[in-house]
Amino acid sequence: SGYAQSKALIERWHGQGRALYAVTPRFAPTSTERQLEMAGRLLDEHPGVYLQSHVAENRDEVAWVAELFPWARSYLDVYDRFGLLRPQAIYAHCIHLDADDRERMAKSGTAMSFCPTSNLFLGSGLFDLEAAAAFGVRVGLATDVGGGTSFSMLQTLNEAYKVAQMAGQNLSPFQAFYLATLGSARSLYLDQRLGNLEPGRDADFVLFDLAATPLMTRRMERTESLAERLFALMMLGDDR
Repeated sequence: SGYAQSKALIERWHGQGRALYAVTPRFAPTSTERQLEMAGRLLDEHPGVYLQSHVAENRDEVAWVAELFPWARSYLDVYDRFGLLRPQAIYAHCIHLDADDRERMAKSGTAMSFCPTSNLFLGSGLFDLEAAAAFGVRVGLATDVGGGTSFSMLQTLNEAYKVAQMAGQNLSPFQAFYLATLGSARSLYLDQRLGNLEPGRDADFVLFDLAATPLMTRRMERTESLAERLFALMMLGDDR
C-alpha cells in the first residue's frame, strides 16, 4: 500500500509548479527489506524523483542497524544494496561514516545534509566537513525538523560553526553562506534554478537588516570586511 500510495502522489504532484516529490523511508531500522526495495523501484520508475532519509546519526543507532542487517558492510551499505545511493538522494546527519562510505557517496552523487542543531541537541556527534570535502561529497545545510531546534538558517550556521570548532576545523563565513545557498542547491541538483542570483534563476532570496537589533548594530559598526559582517550576521542574526 505504501508503494501504491507513493506512486499516486508522485503522479499527482511531482513537477507540478515548483513541487518536487521525495520518496522518504524513515530510515533503515523502521523499514523492511521489501520496503527499501520498493523505494528503489519508485525511483527507477520515476526519473527526477528524490530520495530523502537518514543515516549514521548516533552510535547506538549504527549498532542497531548492524543487528538488523547483519549482511551489510555498514549502515550506508544497507541503502546501497537497494539502489538508494544515487543523484538526488539526500541523507541527513552522516556523522558516523568511514572512508569507504564517504567515497561511495561521492561516486554515486549522493548528498549529505549537515544538521548541526539536531546533532548538538541530541549529543549525536560532530559532522566532519573536511572529510566530506576531501572526498568531494555534495553537502547542504539542514535544520532537521525532528531533532533540530530552529528553522532559521542563520541560527543553523551559528551551530555549524561550533560543530566545526569542536572538531578542530574552521567554517569560514564564505563557506558557511555557500552551504546555506548554492551548496544546498547543488546537493539537490537544483543549482541551475536556485542558489545564486545569476540571470534566469528563480528569484529566491531574502534581504537582511544588518542593524536589526542594538547588538547587531554595535557589532556591525566595528566590522572592516565583508567576511566580518557575514560572521556577525551568522552569529547574531535571527528572524528579526
